[in-house]
Amino acid sequence: MSERSVSVGGAPRVEAPRPLRADAQRNRDKILAVAREAFGDRGADASLDEIAKAAGVGPGTLYRHFPTRAHLHRAVLDDWQVEVAADGERLIALADVEPERALSEWAHSHYEHKSFFRGLHARLLADADDDDTSVLYSCKTALGSAGEGVLERARAAGLVRPEIGYRTVSQLISGIGMVAEQVPDGIDVAGQIGIVLAGIRPAT
Repeated sequence: MSERSVSVGGAPRVEAPRPLRADAQRNRDKILAVAREAFGDRGADASLDEIAKAAGVGPGTLYRHFPTRAHLHRAVLDDWQVEVAADGERLIALADVEPERALSEWAHSHYEHKSFFRGLHARLLADADDDDTSVLYSCKTALGSAGEGVLERARAAGLVRPEIGYRTVSQLISGIGMVAEQVPDGIDVAGQIGIVLAGIRPAT
């Protein structure tokens, strides 16, 4: 497959690839599905050889589609960003009519999106990847667009204190996520998100 690419945060961004043969596309789709599950269960450093085996392909097939781990990360996160953007549009539209419900749904979906793979909460908090061509920067942008929109409407409705911004709430939710990753028996995620939402409300 002939492709043109530019460097993006250590991994080339593939531009205008030629269509794959049907069998090659099936292999690529299987690899991505397995990688998404593996990264979710074991983190972004999950074994690529194990991913290939679980997808029913050889390591060579995986590396033909994704020459490095960074290429596979980008492909998985590109699909994730499409889901984040669609969910964000839905929540912003909901916030126009039901800002309180939208705020609650956004907080829980924000947690779920940032729990996409083990360790993503911490990676998204780091500023080291804030190069605007990096995949993590584009992930932050996708998440922030929805969060800013929902919180803006919630503040206008008197549901959030005016000094509380998206970054603060996102960091609090990431804190819950990082603890959840470290506690084998799990934590009361919904209860802790509820505490965050109660804490950002204006004093009565």
